[in-house]
Amino acid sequence: MAESEETRSISEQEEGNGPAQDVPSYTLEQYLNSDEPYLELYRCRADPFLHRQLVEKAAIKAKEAGLKGFKELYKSFCEKQDQKKPVVVVQNITNYNGQMAALDCGNWTCDQYGVRRLTPYGEEVACQIPITMKHRYKNIDDGTEKVKLAFYMSNQWNEIIIPCSQYATPRELVRLSDTGLPVNLRSAHVLSDFLLDLYALNYHRIPVSRSVGRMGWVGNRQFSPFVDGLFFDGRAEYAPVFDATAPRGSLEDWLTAARAFRKESTAARIVLAASFASVLIKPLGALPFFVHLWGVDSSTGKTVALMAAASVWASPEMGKYVKTFDGTDVGYERTAAFLNSLPMCIDELQLSRTQRGKVVFNVYRLTQGAGRTRGNKGGGVDVTPTWANAILTTGETPINGTGAGAGAVNRVIEIECTSAHKVVADGRGTVKAFRKSYGHAGRAFVQTLLEPGNLQRARDIYESCFAMLNSSATTDKQAMAAALIVTADILATLWIFKDGSGLTCEELAKFLASKESVSLGVRGYEYLCDWVAQNANRMRLDVDQGDIYGILDGDWAYIINSVFKRAAEDAGYNPQALISYLRGSHLIKVSADGKSTVLKSIRGRKIRCVCLRVSPENYVEDPFNGEIVENMDSYDGT
Repeated sequence: MAESEETRSISEQEEGNGPAQDVPSYTLEQYLNSDEPYLELYRCRADPFLHRQLVEKAAIKAKEAGLKGFKELYKSFCEKQDQKKPVVVVQNITNYNGQMAALDCGNWTCDQYGVRRLTPYGEEVACQIPITMKHRYKNIDDGTEKVKLAFYMSNQWNEIIIPCSQYATPRELVRLSDTGLPVNLRSAHVLSDFLLDLYALNYHRIPVSRSVGRMGWVGNRQFSPFVDGLFFDGRAEYAPVFDATAPRGSLEDWLTAARAFRKESTAARIVLAASFASVLIKPLGALPFFVHLWGVDSSTGKTVALMAAASVWASPEMGKYVKTFDGTDVGYERTAAFLNSLPMCIDELQLSRTQRGKVVFNVYRLTQGAGRTRGNKGGGVDVTPTWANAILTTGETPINGTGAGAGAVNRVIEIECTSAHKVVADGRGTVKAFRKSYGHAGRAFVQTLLEPGNLQRARDIYESCFAMLNSSATTDKQAMAAALIVTADILATLWIFKDGSGLTCEELAKFLASKESVSLGVRGYEYLCDWVAQNANRMRLDVDQGDIYGILDGDWAYIINSVFKRAAEDAGYNPQALISYLRGSHLIKVSADGKSTVLKSIRGRKIRCVCLRVSPENYVEDPFNGEIVENMDSYDGT
């Protein structure tokens, strides 16, 4: 039996699918000159399905009336009507108790219960405690940004500064759990989304400041940390060093201690002047250099001098600004790059020795002023660290080993300290005074240096000192370091100490290495002569002493080639480079076929040897062909 009309009507109404509404018919003129055909449709947009039905019906009737393109006209009508509607923006903001500022949080709910949002799949929790962004930092060196996050825990707001890349990467964000932030790998994805939204929605609301992750020169006219409004955003492990530069006590008290310290010894004045000289390296276009105090005697004032030098800029306490040699090459590089223009102070060279007593500290690498190029996890290359500062060190022995290259020796001014020639007599009293007052003199020196005309004045003094020192028996790099020290001392005496007891070029020249002592070849040859004397018994055929190293023949030592290479390498010399020097200086015999080794009969066998001249004072060079001839007393010049 067929369903009655009344029953069907009730059923359709209960299901919400009543009979479809019809649209009236209009003339072509009404479609083209009136809003009426479109207005009725526009009012039905609340029901998308019904609206679509009516649009299709209206298009058919419009076509019957002679209008093509009804849907395009209706679309334009809808856009016009939408523009007439007032735009009402309801902003959702953070609602934390005691929050620093309210920020737009988009579709997130942010209150004292944490951060969450509703999704089609339920509620997502980004963080179980209040968290927000407090500040943005724009690094003046590389343009990168960091943000200061603030999160409420243990009844207080805690703050951390992180790179933007860290909160944008969930795996990196998990590392913040070390700070107490409740985040794991699962929640990190949601928290990362929230922080990205918070940053984007409030980019212009969040306060921004310039920041720097290092010390030293910022451009040509500013110096960190002496710039107002410049914040530190560097590695967390260097924050204590940065904080140590905050001045304490007074400049007057520091000057009293420093003036007395300068009168103790020439070494005291050199170390203190080198500390000031560090900030002159970059503006004067010079190279980093070492000043190394060494001596086997204890209580000579080496460490006290290092602490005095540190007090120019920061706290002299060990472990804060002053470090020890108990570190790695990467650590030294990063510390030098962080200090950048301020002096690097390292105590106790003996801590860098191996179990065999060999120093493993690389002087040459630090004096290059640039670190190693290193790759990163992303497949790219990290920014190469750079620096331009003085490195002040102490130890029981010279910092350069026997086989140290000329480049390393060239950049180190070494000062021996003995019980008879102490750096300072009352070390305890001196340290006590510098612990009470520090960090004032460096700031005053830089501020005066930046006054008009003073930088050019420093350049003129430096050029004059360099010309004077470079004309002596030392090398140009030794002269460069010495000129910087003398220049800094002259300026510090004039601007800071005002006591008239400046350092002179003549006083400093006594501690500079000669060209001969810097030469790797000269030092290598002297070492080989000592080595031959030490192993003379192993170069005699009439004595059975085990291994044979070669044979002595008058003033010539025939050293078996493999033995020569091993002896050179053990002392830190490159055998090939050493041979090249010896050959160029006519200190070895050359074979007829041009080789640097000759054949020598040792116990009945012909063995290739390096034939070394071991008594050069008994020989002269033929001025005509450079060949080695016998004793000058018998040389007639023919």
